[in-house]
Amino acid sequence: MSWMINCKEATHLVLQGQDAALPWADKLRLRFHLVICAACPRFVHQMALMKSAMGPWRGYRDHLDEPPGT
Repeated sequence: MSWMINCKEATHLVLQGQDAALPWADKLRLRFHLVICAACPRFVHQMALMKSAMGPWRGYRDHLDEPPGT
C-alpha cells in the first residue's frame, strides 16, 4: 500500500468516510494528501456544505414517510 494517493483515490476516501469510519491508515493517507493538494480540500468543504444543506431535507422527507394522522 502506497502512502501517496491521487485525487481520485482521495475523493473515494472522502465519500467512503461519510458513510462509515475510515481505518486509521486510510485517514492518515487522506490527511497527507489533503496537505499537499490544493483542490481536494475544496472538495471536502463542498461535501460538508452539501451534507449540512441536505440535513433539513432529510427530516422533511422522513416526516413525509409517516402515515397520515400521526
